[in-house]
Amino acid sequence: MARVIREGEPVLLEEMSSELLQSFAQGSVHAQFMIEHEYRSAIVAPLIARGRTLGALSALRLGAGKAYGEEELELFCELALRAALAIDNARLYSDLRRVEQRLEAVLASVAEAITVIDGEGRTIFANQAAADLLGYATPAEVTSAPPGSIMSRFLVLDEHGRELDLEQMPARRLLASGEQPEPLLVRNIVRATGEERWLIVRSAPIADPEAEGVRYAVNVFEDITDVKRAQLTESFMAEASRVLASSMDYDDTLQRIARLAVPRIADWCVVDLLDEQGQIRRVAVHHSDPRKLELARALDSGYRPRLDEPLGVPEVIRSGETRIYTDIPAQALAAYAQDSEHLRLLSEIGATSVVIVPMIGATGAVGAITLVSAESLRRLTSADLGLAERLGRRAGTAVENARLYTERSRIAHTLQQALLPSSLPQVPMAEVQARYRAAGELNEVGGDFYDVFEHDEDSWMLVIGDVCGKGPRAAGVTALARHTLRAASMSGQGPAEMLQTLHLALLRQPPDADLCTVCLVQAQPAREGLRLVVALAGHPPPLLIGVDGETVALGKPGTLLGVLDPIHITERRAELHVGETLLLYTDGVPEAGHAQEGLGEEGLRELCRAGRTLSLEGLLELIEWTALERARGSLRDDLALLALRARAGAKIEIG
Repeated sequence: MARVIREGEPVLLEEMSSELLQSFAQGSVHAQFMIEHEYRSAIVAPLIARGRTLGALSALRLGAGKAYGEEELELFCELALRAALAIDNARLYSDLRRVEQRLEAVLASVAEAITVIDGEGRTIFANQAAADLLGYATPAEVTSAPPGSIMSRFLVLDEHGRELDLEQMPARRLLASGEQPEPLLVRNIVRATGEERWLIVRSAPIADPEAEGVRYAVNVFEDITDVKRAQLTESFMAEASRVLASSMDYDDTLQRIARLAVPRIADWCVVDLLDEQGQIRRVAVHHSDPRKLELARALDSGYRPRLDEPLGVPEVIRSGETRIYTDIPAQALAAYAQDSEHLRLLSEIGATSVVIVPMIGATGAVGAITLVSAESLRRLTSADLGLAERLGRRAGTAVENARLYTERSRIAHTLQQALLPSSLPQVPMAEVQARYRAAGELNEVGGDFYDVFEHDEDSWMLVIGDVCGKGPRAAGVTALARHTLRAASMSGQGPAEMLQTLHLALLRQPPDADLCTVCLVQAQPAREGLRLVVALAGHPPPLLIGVDGETVALGKPGTLLGVLDPIHITERRAELHVGETLLLYTDGVPEAGHAQEGLGEEGLRELCRAGRTLSLEGLLELIEWTALERARGSLRDDLALLALRARAGAKIEIG
């Protein structure tokens, strides 16, 4: 037998005589045993399976029976071959089972959910993490589920919000085509609970060793919900902060915030503000389906919340505390509704969860943001609550800042109007028009100014000036300049003397006071138009525009007021004939625009030529519109225009 195992070849002993047995066993007890039991014939065949010798199989015939021959040897070798294969298979199965048990133990301890799918779509393996993820108690429940039934428990969306079907999942694509799909990021919402999860799904093939193709697909589900929520939260807050900082028009800004929140956070977003009269005003409502907005309009028109109501938006604004409502029962909705129509509208919204957060400013709640989850199945959670509260704080601060800025701008606008003449007077034999445009959005007081007033019985003064600076100090200089020039005129001073008086008044102001440039024109009716006296103090000279549109600059440059002493002011005389125009302007007009796109002095003269046939009002509108266009709607400096056109005849009404 040892030789058979060693050499792997069968042995046939046809006749086993006592002499042979004695020589074979060399007088041992074993030989004596074989003699006593009349061993007659034997076959020993090796047990060979898959190229390995596992042992040997022996057959003995005793007594006077027929000895084994070649026929029995062949049959016995076949039996040994089959026995060896059976033994090897049993051992392989035992080894495989031990490997499977070890593999299952390893996979059971892995945090990622793992499943194995066969070609028919059946789940043949799942670890406990997969069972937990898929909402089953044990892996056995997963593997016993009918093919395709597991995915129906979820609403599965891609990262852009498009719903996915079973055939688009990586395992199905792998089994169908054999090609390795890329990992897929999915947003998974449990239909029964509204729980939202973000998963990366990876699939790997297990090849069929007996045929070409993929036999199984291994799915690995990586739960990245916390990471994805943090990423989406920061992305949303960054975008929301940009929107809130983009404009001081908070009504428009809050409408953009509502559009931003849907559907990123919820299906509905509603923004309410508390106005100065203590009334709740709805400023924004958004839903991705425009038809749904009719519900919101009906609710706002008929059931607008009042601040004294005990629940909902009024309570949040009064208390400054967040409220969250989940799994809203029908009886609670009925108790909240004011009447049957109110209940019908609320029921049509179909809210499954609601979050109301206060918009907190420095002085308390200025309003509330309401987020509603409805048809998307997703429930709002504590994570959404934290995001909504951050949004409420940012929005509240933005609204309060915008209100303060608007109030300051309203005051500034009122003050600015007080610094300009409320209307222009009637000037004999002339028409006077003016235009004023402040630079920037709701800018501060100060900058350019103009005035027209009577100098004596037969002459008038036209003034245009530019204060270097803005704000309260510039407003003070503007007021000082206008009133000083009027007072000097009343004392009978001429243009140069009036500018000298203003210069002395500016020098008496506190150190570092704002500076001032002025163009002063005295106009007196004459037989064929107007006689002019022009005095300049650091200001651009006025343009005399002929009836043919050609322009001439009048006056001699003089010293800026309030800086150097003494100043040098020169009076220059000119005549303005009937039909001709005198244009006074500040440097914000030629400087309108950016670098090489600016209007410039030559551009202004070209406009005067182009507008020679226009009315005086039309000419100023053309200049103003062109300057704004060059500046792309955002002036760098204030723009002031004052124009005088000589006419024949009596006094003309001035607008």
